[in-house]
Amino acid sequence: MKQKRCILVIDDKSQSAVIKGFTSKYSKDFDLDFIVIRTGAAELKKDDSEDLDIDKLKTEIETKIKGKHLDIALSDFDLECPYFTGLDAVHLVHEIRKNVSFFVYSGNWNEVIKSVVGQEYQNASIKELVGGINKLLKSQIIDCIDRTDYQEILIDYLRKDKGNSIEHQLAILLRANGEMEFESCFPEFKGMTFNEIADMIESHSDARSDEWIEAILAQTIAYLVKVNQ
Repeated sequence: MKQKRCILVIDDKSQSAVIKGFTSKYSKDFDLDFIVIRTGAAELKKDDSEDLDIDKLKTEIETKIKGKHLDIALSDFDLECPYFTGLDAVHLVHEIRKNVSFFVYSGNWNEVIKSVVGQEYQNASIKELVGGINKLLKSQIIDCIDRTDYQEILIDYLRKDKGNSIEHQLAILLRANGEMEFESCFPEFKGMTFNEIADMIESHSDARSDEWIEAILAQTIAYLVKVNQ
């Protein structure tokens, strides 16, 4: 059975050809849903200039990922915008969906290091380099990779990712009805939206999410027993 995966890609240039080739190459193993955000698109420019409108970009991301579980996200670091880099794109996505993991790719790592550390790596102190690494880790960036390698690294990640776990499947189903409020069988989560519960499951931020899963499974089994009697 094909594994379903949803992947967010943020780049200033079109990725259609790359994604088409990638999807075709791995179609036997994966049912891939790519959500592409092109920051260079005309509709994301400010009304009175050619500059990127961050508010429009955020709305575009919110609209496109609504109701979808993101397995992984990728962003180009150099988005050809003097005030908005791939790291800013990561932070923007996390304002909308806080537990998304990222790969960031680039063809110019000297510029990336300079942006993250504050200066070129040859001139940076150990403290500054460690601070830059911690900044990336806190941003849930799994790896920083070369632009030419990201397809191979992505497929390797997808093959290792435990996408068929119960937690993963529950998160997908919850996202599909994300604004609905939970009312049944677990009082501590009463009134929470399905999106909020999915966030907890994905981040493992609250031990109660494991108890909630047990309660849901118990209720499901009880229902199956009843209908099969």
